[in-house]
Amino acid sequence: MKDNNEKLKEMLTSEQIPEQLSPENIKKMLDEKAPKKKRSGISVAGRIAAGAAACAVIAGSYAGTAHLMKARKNGNASLPSGIVSQEGNTKKDRIYVEAPYMNGAKNYEDVYEIMESSAQKYDKEQKRRKSFSFGNKYKTESFVESAIPAEESVMDGEATYGNSELSVNEENNSTPEYSETYNQEEGVREADIVKTDGKNIYYIWNNGNMDYYVDDNGYYVNSSYRDYPVLDIASVKDGEFTGSSTLDLTPDLSSFDLEGKYNVQVYDMYIYNDMIEVIGTVNSGAYYYGKYVDGNGYYIDDKGNYHDPVSSTFVSVYTTDDKPELIGTYFQDGIYNDVRITPDGCMYLVSNYSTVDFKSVESSKNVERYIPCCGTENEIECMPPEDILLPTDYSESRYMMNYTVISGIDFSEQGEFSVVDSKALAGFTGTIYSSVDNIYAVVRDGDDSDVTRIAVQGGTIEPMASGSVEGCVLNQFSMSEYNGYFRIATTINKYHDNSTIIGGIFGTDEPSFTERNNAVTVLDMDMNTVGKIKDFGINESIKSVSFSGDMGYVVTYRQTDPLFAIDLSEPTDPTIIDEFKINGFSTYMQKWDDGLLLGFGIDANDAGVQTGVKLVMFDNSDPSDLREVGFCALNTYTTDSSYVYSMATYERKALLIAPEKNLIGFPVQIYDRDSYESTYKYVFYSYEDGEFVFRGEIKDGNMAERYSSADRALYIGNYVYVLSGEKFVSADMDTMSIVDTLEFN
Repeated sequence: MKDNNEKLKEMLTSEQIPEQLSPENIKKMLDEKAPKKKRSGISVAGRIAAGAAACAVIAGSYAGTAHLMKARKNGNASLPSGIVSQEGNTKKDRIYVEAPYMNGAKNYEDVYEIMESSAQKYDKEQKRRKSFSFGNKYKTESFVESAIPAEESVMDGEATYGNSELSVNEENNSTPEYSETYNQEEGVREADIVKTDGKNIYYIWNNGNMDYYVDDNGYYVNSSYRDYPVLDIASVKDGEFTGSSTLDLTPDLSSFDLEGKYNVQVYDMYIYNDMIEVIGTVNSGAYYYGKYVDGNGYYIDDKGNYHDPVSSTFVSVYTTDDKPELIGTYFQDGIYNDVRITPDGCMYLVSNYSTVDFKSVESSKNVERYIPCCGTENEIECMPPEDILLPTDYSESRYMMNYTVISGIDFSEQGEFSVVDSKALAGFTGTIYSSVDNIYAVVRDGDDSDVTRIAVQGGTIEPMASGSVEGCVLNQFSMSEYNGYFRIATTINKYHDNSTIIGGIFGTDEPSFTERNNAVTVLDMDMNTVGKIKDFGINESIKSVSFSGDMGYVVTYRQTDPLFAIDLSEPTDPTIIDEFKINGFSTYMQKWDDGLLLGFGIDANDAGVQTGVKLVMFDNSDPSDLREVGFCALNTYTTDSSYVYSMATYERKALLIAPEKNLIGFPVQIYDRDSYESTYKYVFYSYEDGEFVFRGEIKDGNMAERYSSADRALYIGNYVYVLSGEKFVSADMDTMSIVDTLEFN
């Protein structure tokens, strides 16, 4: 395989530079074809490039257009109060050393030509497939999946996380200790739907329901729209609610082209530097309202007007006053993917953006139809060409261009924010892992994963290297940076196709099947593989991973729950030093104490049939001799017709894990198959003398039942607070008796 330097040399020596890209024509072309860049007060600087040009579909995303630029009004409006520019942060003030695979577009024509080539390649592939189509006569069987019980869903493979970190308000010693969202890496803050500062509880949710029906044309139509997303705020003291308020989180969309119906959803939040930062997405058009025209991606509003669908991620920033006031809102195109705040106070916001299909672009002059846009609510413009990062060997065959959009936003100054950098990388990013100094963007490329290391500092975004590993990553906890190395755990799926044209016609083929393997790969900071171990958990898939210093702990599952202890002290020679098997599997693992590792997940019987949810404690004081030192299960079949389930098996932030309080909590749903009714509760346990001890529960009689169950819990001082979208409940931590309740309209 050619390395990047060889590819670059071949490209430069074999291709002629088009006349329109000659130096004397570039400025003229940009002036005539490109929209003006109006970025008053926003410094967007630097150069970045795409790591790999592969596409991974993100759950909840869609292949549709997603931008806001063409609808802007009053482009010369000043920045809102609180948003500042950054002097000395312009492109000309920065010098970046570009690695061979890093290439910002010279102009928009570059991007258009790549999109055109990709669409033509897609057309050819489609024609070739049709010409060789003999119908679906092949027998296909996966011996791996056939052994997995039908009850297991895709969500069972999602790892959950932890939700407790001791925090104290240093400026006010009277503020009691309180829990925070668990951060995978120390100092790298993660967002959630709930936050507290020890005096107030902040909870965001999407108020209302969405009901769909299929119209006469077969399109899904939303008949019931969400009222609006809200932030519920409760003041608390010693378990009592002393005040409350609700804030409408719908951003100002008056200047956007949203004549038709649209939807606003919020997903994550921070309370940082005396500001509330809420992250959400605005969507409109065919994805939600099912009105494509001739397959070209337009939709028609109620007045018969044509529009491009809109999908944009936003960050709305508010004060933390008794009556929060809006400081400003930043938008960037695409479906929300992930977010982090690094120790220097800079947020890195990641979204996935799809253009309209190539036929709908119509001309390279229609920049707003294939270039992502970003900016504040008063000024959103297409990103400049140099910030559109294209690989030298773009190989996708699609009708659309896909990008990962990353913005660096500085929140280090109290009461204001500034946008430092914004870049768009070709290809969708699936999973994000962040250390203090780097973001690792993982792009699924078939059955493998491409990883790009992006250096981040002070809001700047600079890709440094990219590499590839076998297999597909589960989630962020499958990755870790430690002592100058990057470790990643993957599941490798190898499909064995035994079908033939003749065998398909006569039905004589042997069944095709998928063979499954697992690996942990170690890469250096240049993303070169230096060590690897695989061939463990054969025909099983990774369900959870926990890295801790020189050790990695990996859970795989088919019928039992093997926990593998992997010694990574020698990066070039990872070694499995123990394997411990129990029934079921852990969907999340977190350090409980020195020598103890807590697991939460799905319980199962000897045949691999899932029977409920479980807590398990592992003694890993000697990683070469793993032992179980605590187990507790809530069995599925509590009666002949009931089923036990917990959302914490796929959403780790629903867990409350507080070793400093000896407290573990998680939500439980008990579904009755006969009555079709569910009972919701949030249960609490402690770990004492090798056993999990039941501490108490907050049942649905005390929680909201209409839209949502209790999906989060936190503690402040000696009180726990169980939260849902409509009601907060407080309880004494020692007795678990209810102290107070607060309902929101």
